[in-house]
Amino acid sequence: MKKIKTIVLLLTLSFLSMNFSCSTSDDEVKIEDFSSLDTELIARDFTGVVLVAQNDDILFNKAYGRKNSQENGFNDINTVFDMGSITKQFTAAGILKLEMQNELSVNDSLSKYFDAVPNDKKNITIHQLLTHSSGLVVGIGGDYETITEEAFLEQVFDSELISPVGERFNYSNVGYSLLGLIIEKVSGLDYEGFLRSEIFEPSNMYHTGYIIPDWQDNEVANGYLNGVEDNKPNEENWSDNGPYLNLKANGGILTRANDLLLWSQSILNNTVLDEVTTSKYLYPHFEPTNIYDSYGYGWGIENNDSENKLVLHGGTTDLFASDMWIYPNKGITIIALSNEFEASVYTIARDISNFLLVE
Repeated sequence: MKKIKTIVLLLTLSFLSMNFSCSTSDDEVKIEDFSSLDTELIARDFTGVVLVAQNDDILFNKAYGRKNSQENGFNDINTVFDMGSITKQFTAAGILKLEMQNELSVNDSLSKYFDAVPNDKKNITIHQLLTHSSGLVVGIGGDYETITEEAFLEQVFDSELISPVGERFNYSNVGYSLLGLIIEKVSGLDYEGFLRSEIFEPSNMYHTGYIIPDWQDNEVANGYLNGVEDNKPNEENWSDNGPYLNLKANGGILTRANDLLLWSQSILNNTVLDEVTTSKYLYPHFEPTNIYDSYGYGWGIENNDSENKLVLHGGTTDLFASDMWIYPNKGITIIALSNEFEASVYTIARDISNFLLVE
């Protein structure tokens, strides 16, 4: 049986893909605290923030590397990063919030919300968009391409399905952008405004969004590629309401690690979604996938029938990388955000998990 170790942490695998010189006979390393994690992140030149918490207790929260080339431009625990596809869990939560309010059903089809949906797509349901089982393509253009809603819908509806509707898991950013449009149509609010009022504010997440937080210039990290500084994500080609539809609602939300912890606590405490809806949110609705054991609504699901059930999702852009893991039965949250594409955030989260949950 696995149990949480918050004082003595036992590591049986190589930590962060690096080998330790081990003094114990069975090559196990006993860690008295998180200093070894700190040491390894420094040794790997990690750039970003790593946060580990159990329920309301923050076990580790440190920042590394540069957020820009200014004289004092170093990341701190309040630096804002692009969360990438972690955005999808907020879109999914928004849909479920509307279902809680009896404004829609996940069994509704596209034809209820959009005109001129072709026959091969008119019966695609919200559930299938949420679980990447719609058969829709991954994307139809670049993240920062200027595109109108009319042109976006025309291209999506003209595209060929890559698998029969409802039969296979095929990751689709397009599907989540459609969900964002459905949120707007049903709520009467723009996508970010709805998330702000229904999810972010109830969760005390005041440093999460596209443009509403009115970011200060030095708040948001610049991205780095091969060690070379690039743009901030909100310096790319965005409209007055944030990104265009090739990115909106499927990626690109900006956040702090501390805000994502607040979101995890909101999920675990049923703050935004009630208990029944949260169970639906984190339920393994579709399997198999080519990424996770199964997929819920905006979350990958691992070990669903175990006390160590894990819900997780990552995100990458050309310049940023992120991962968020929650063990709902343990109250453990692991968050890794980086402004460098090459950062191994999944490996970091995995290996933290390995030493927190030991035999």
